[in-house]
Amino acid sequence: MVSKVLIVALSLAVAILAAPADSSTSLPTTVANTPQPSTPGVTTPAQVATNAPTGQPTTAAPAGQPTTAAPAGSTTVAATVNSTVTIYTTTQSAHGIGMFFTLVPVMKPLLLFLLLIHHISCGDVTSSEEDTDMTASPSTTTPLLSTAFDPGFLKTSILPIAPKSSVPTFPFSSLSTNDWMSSMPTVQTLLPPPLASTTLEVPEKEQFGFSSLTPLWTLPTSPPPYSPMNDSPIKPMNGLFNPIPAMPTLSTLAPFTFPTLPPPTPAQTMKPLNITIDPEAIMDVPEIIAHWGYPVETHKVVTADGYILTLHRIPHGKNETSKSASNRPKPVVFLQHGLLCTSSIWLLNLPRQSAGYIFADQGYDVWLGNMRGNTYSKQHVRMTSSDRTFWKFSWEEMARYDLPAMIDYVLRNTKQPNLYYVGHSQGSLTMFAKMSEDPEMSPKIRKFFALAPVARMSHVKGLFQDLGQIYEQYNLIYQVFGDGEFLTNNIFTKLLTDIVCDQAVNNPLCENFIFAVSGPNSNQFNNSRIGIYLAHNPAGTSSRNMLHFAQMVKRKRMSRFDHGQELNLKIYGSPQPPEYDIRRISSSIYLFYSDFDWLANPKDVEGFLIPMLPSKTLKKATKLRDFNHNDFLWGMRARKEIYEKIINTIKLDQRRVKLQNSMERFFERRARNGTGFDDETKMRLRNETMDLD
Repeated sequence: MVSKVLIVALSLAVAILAAPADSSTSLPTTVANTPQPSTPGVTTPAQVATNAPTGQPTTAAPAGQPTTAAPAGSTTVAATVNSTVTIYTTTQSAHGIGMFFTLVPVMKPLLLFLLLIHHISCGDVTSSEEDTDMTASPSTTTPLLSTAFDPGFLKTSILPIAPKSSVPTFPFSSLSTNDWMSSMPTVQTLLPPPLASTTLEVPEKEQFGFSSLTPLWTLPTSPPPYSPMNDSPIKPMNGLFNPIPAMPTLSTLAPFTFPTLPPPTPAQTMKPLNITIDPEAIMDVPEIIAHWGYPVETHKVVTADGYILTLHRIPHGKNETSKSASNRPKPVVFLQHGLLCTSSIWLLNLPRQSAGYIFADQGYDVWLGNMRGNTYSKQHVRMTSSDRTFWKFSWEEMARYDLPAMIDYVLRNTKQPNLYYVGHSQGSLTMFAKMSEDPEMSPKIRKFFALAPVARMSHVKGLFQDLGQIYEQYNLIYQVFGDGEFLTNNIFTKLLTDIVCDQAVNNPLCENFIFAVSGPNSNQFNNSRIGIYLAHNPAGTSSRNMLHFAQMVKRKRMSRFDHGQELNLKIYGSPQPPEYDIRRISSSIYLFYSDFDWLANPKDVEGFLIPMLPSKTLKKATKLRDFNHNDFLWGMRARKEIYEKIINTIKLDQRRVKLQNSMERFFERRARNGTGFDDETKMRLRNETMDLD
């Protein structure tokens, strides 16, 4: 350190002695940097000096770059950045320049002394934080440090040195008074002061590692110029979609065997639903009979109270002609329908299954009756069916007026003394009621065949049981709205029913409706004919008739219509309507009933009807297996188990009739000859003939 001070003092003395007392020349604006000896492993800095005329700014540029002159009057400042020295020179006006030269003799020693102190202090520095560019990126390499004055002196500074270039130095050999003072800036150029021109070097073999320093601040950067491609609101769609992954090669895939696909099936097409309207569904009874090739007749009958009833007739079968059928009289079979039905119920199956055709083919004169209020008996001599008074009837009026009117009409036209009566359901009920009140009816009925006979309804099931349970409500409705039609039948209902209940539709509602009334399915129903069955039935009746049935279920009595206590006293002479006494029936009766029938329940038949009928009147009661209420008409077993038995009974009775006729002729001949029998013998012989059943 002492040697340094001596060297500095000696240099100061030499500089003062060598300096001229005055100088009138202009100040040079160029300072040359003397190159330093190169050290292996250390980059030598580039010295750049740019001379400019007086009053022009001087800018030091890197090697290979042109210098740029600034206009007169501006200030040029030189700074040391990355080992490059830039000299800041201030140009003043002429007055300022003169004052400057006057102060030069005084300022020279002082400035030189200050510069030397500054140089010494820079040489002794152990930390060169002023040379660190805080905005530069940390060095990625570890530089070697060296000293320009004493190569053998080992420095211990930990200052990181930028790897781009070395800091320039000013050797003492170039420090002449004129050159040095002329190169120094004026007072104004000391802000900011120039950085020290010192290069620190270390021996080649000595290396030190320094950790990177984190910048304490960053200078703001100007925004990049506007670019239409980069700053446009419409951006390219690069990177909008994820790149498609590369498909793996077959060699990287695990072996896989595709399953064998079944052969393609033909396209499934919806089959059109062919709904055909059976012609029998929209035909009336005469048309149905003619449709199957049978002869048909239509007759009108007027009852005692003015109702016009329709009778249909099949005079003979298909195997006869009108001429052959008229040669001899035929036994008459009268078929009477039940509740809510017409004469069509005997004709709706195929000819070999329908009772009307079967009896005609067996040689009988078949008549089919229609009670008042149904499709074929809605006329009156004084009223129309739109009058409420027209519907003021029940099965009581049917028994009292309709049956005798039709029976008498048939007997007159056929010239027969009696007929065979086949009644179903209500048809049996009305005949029981009529024969119990009118003893004259019994001789007109040769045989009475009661199918599904309804008399007392104490054990009914299904819809009629529900009807009895709501009797009070139904009676209230009847009292409010009065008499009217119940379940009418017309061409519209026929078409709708046939379409809904067509076999192609297979609607269970239709079967359920039939079974809800008649009883469970007996598996002998012709499902292909359901549409025809329901197209013709229900065929209408009066609301009073339905109320009368509800009274039978509610009161469990076979009695006349209940008008209420006041009217009952006026009409019947008692608060309760009287019951029909079927014990007064004297005609031969044959019963056909079943355990599956919900209306003519076997408990009612066996508990009331059979015990009440006289033993001489009830000829036979046949209990069938698995027949519901409608199977007596449309069941597949009805012909064999019902109709053929009736035909056999009629044939046997016809043989008896012939025997009786022969016996009567015999009695007449004996009486003419004077050898006749007494009355007691004749009666005994007649009774024996009658009991041939």
